[in-house]
Amino acid sequence: WSPHGDYPGTAFTRSFGDAIAEELGVISKPEMLMRELTPEDKIIVLASDGVFEFLTNQSVIDICAKFTDPLEACRAVVAESYELWLQYELRTDDITMICIFVDGVDRQWCSLVDGEIEGTPVTCEEENDDDLVDTSQRPVRKGLSVEKSRALMKLKTQYQIKDVTDDSEEDFDITSLYNEKTEEQKASIAEAIRASVVFQNITDAQRELIYKVMEPMEVKAGQWIIKQGTVGDRFYIVDEGSFEVRILAENEKDEAGDGGNRVHSYEGSRKNNSHPSFGELALMYSAPRAASIIAQTDGHLWALHRYAYKKITEEKLGARKDSEKILKKIDVFKSFTEEELSDLSAYLYETKYGKGDTIIKEGKVGDSVFIVLPGGSCESVRTGEDGTLAKSTLEINDFFGEEILKGGIESKYLSTVTAKSKSTFLTLQKSDVKRVMGSKQSKMA
Repeated sequence: WSPHGDYPGTAFTRSFGDAIAEELGVISKPEMLMRELTPEDKIIVLASDGVFEFLTNQSVIDICAKFTDPLEACRAVVAESYELWLQYELRTDDITMICIFVDGVDRQWCSLVDGEIEGTPVTCEEENDDDLVDTSQRPVRKGLSVEKSRALMKLKTQYQIKDVTDDSEEDFDITSLYNEKTEEQKASIAEAIRASVVFQNITDAQRELIYKVMEPMEVKAGQWIIKQGTVGDRFYIVDEGSFEVRILAENEKDEAGDGGNRVHSYEGSRKNNSHPSFGELALMYSAPRAASIIAQTDGHLWALHRYAYKKITEEKLGARKDSEKILKKIDVFKSFTEEELSDLSAYLYETKYGKGDTIIKEGKVGDSVFIVLPGGSCESVRTGEDGTLAKSTLEINDFFGEEILKGGIESKYLSTVTAKSKSTFLTLQKSDVKRVMGSKQSKMA
């Protein structure tokens, strides 16, 4: 942090750390945000930053929504977070969580709290949800942090990892893996992958194909599923059984032959509808496994091969490539190179809206740009200087909301766009655009 030396670092005590950090311009006073609960609020999560290091806000809520018991929801989120830490690191940060399920909101309590707190008036006047979003909530993070993305790139460089594009992948016959699943089995797989980042933007058709290529694996107690240091090629879902995670420290030899220290366990149960997963990184990179997984009981796994996953998602990758051509049409990006457009398209993610939903609203501060995907249809309404309304229809590959990229942080949308039918969009956040443009400028410096 300091321009005068490599300090204060991150492992310092709070008392000394805050004092030093304040001298460098870091304020230790926490930022307090208030939001009034409404009947639409169903789940409240209080968690340490270790939980959100790899899991997004939406992923945490998706996991919690699977359960009726908040304690079980906490256990599931903590287990998923712990697993991701083991995939990317040889350590973990503090992983602590409180989950509250809101059964209902009784507005009669307002009469008890109207007044002042430390001189600040507190009232229970009705507030518009959109106003709350604009003024008191941060944008939801939908991908890995920049720090973790850089860590992955470092890992790839360290082990000379590259996407596999050799003949074995080209000749891979995905149909050889096809096996039909019952609706119950599909539901179990769907719940297991629901909160995973790599499955969040797949289409319904791709999801059905993933169900078909999931390989059933019967395992016996003592069987090694994954061995630390070997290159992995499958992602696993625990359908039934107990599996432990063991890790060898760096440069440590497995003299005992047990895989090292036991650091975690996965418990799968059809009865309890609990289906943890591991090995997700293998779907993206041909990466050495960060830990060993050993079956403690007889059990059953579902396995997804990397080649099958890549072939199924080629359609999505093709759509991303097409999106680069669309991004090129936006004024702000016309000077971007192909590489920079590719970097920008990597931040695109899918959002879905139902018929009649308002996607953006004229006069509201904006944070995203949208591209209409096949099957989508929207109506755009813009108020002219003379007060007349100009209406237009937006279809496949049309984009809107790009005006917010030309102004500052308070840039507002110039039109209201409403979905005419159930529609899906590629969405690009303004903060991610700034990140790519910042990288572009640093390269030019």
